[in-house]
Amino acid sequence: MDSLTAKILQNKIPTSATIIPKHLRQKYVPHGFKDSNNQDKILIVAGEPRKYSMTYDLIYTAMQFLEAHDCVVELRDLYDLGFDPVLRPEEFYYVKDGLGHKPHYLAKEQDLVQQAQTIIFAYPNWHDAPVAIVKGYIEKVFANSFAYKNTSHGPVGLLQGRQLYTIMNCGYLGGGQGYLGDGIGQNDATWDQYMAAFKVFDDDTAKFWGMKNAGRFVNDQSPHNFVPNYEVKLEQIRQALREHLQRDLFS
Repeated sequence: MDSLTAKILQNKIPTSATIIPKHLRQKYVPHGFKDSNNQDKILIVAGEPRKYSMTYDLIYTAMQFLEAHDCVVELRDLYDLGFDPVLRPEEFYYVKDGLGHKPHYLAKEQDLVQQAQTIIFAYPNWHDAPVAIVKGYIEKVFANSFAYKNTSHGPVGLLQGRQLYTIMNCGYLGGGQGYLGDGIGQNDATWDQYMAAFKVFDDDTAKFWGMKNAGRFVNDQSPHNFVPNYEVKLEQIRQALREHLQRDLFS
């Protein structure tokens, strides 16, 4: 650990990034797809370099909840994998047109996508879009002739029967937890305006791949770092996520 990070985690230097206090941090290793039978398979693609962040706490909470509800979870932590989000010249025509050799590292990810009934992207909100490593994964893995194909009537999605979901931690609005209609009475009109914009993006992406948009859990209620009542506020966020996963994925 570098000295700057150490000082930040000791509350010696302030940061706008979320930090889960050490004694409240979770760690959960999902079972993965390899030993599953007839259970629903959920693929979580994580783009967060810090295991002590609020984003990663949401990921741990989601994995525990989903596996407790008779699903199996495969986690693809893009930082742990060292995933390269940059589209290289030698990959371009495979990704764009489905032409040429499929790289083995994309074939591995595509195999997991094909096994999954639900794909969840989890990342912090920076500039209202997936962070670069997740965006690169989307661009490269969900390639032409895998996720969709071009026809005389336009693109047709090839991943039917699956659903798309997003878990995103942010801090720009202060008005909700969930998705469209999930404001908490602070600034509901603005909240819904933002969520409606995300829904356009989510609907279009899901349709492009032939999938169903199951929605998002957007958390905009993270407590300030190191406040005395952090544990209470953290459990409220975890419970909100559990309730939304139940509503959005199982109802």
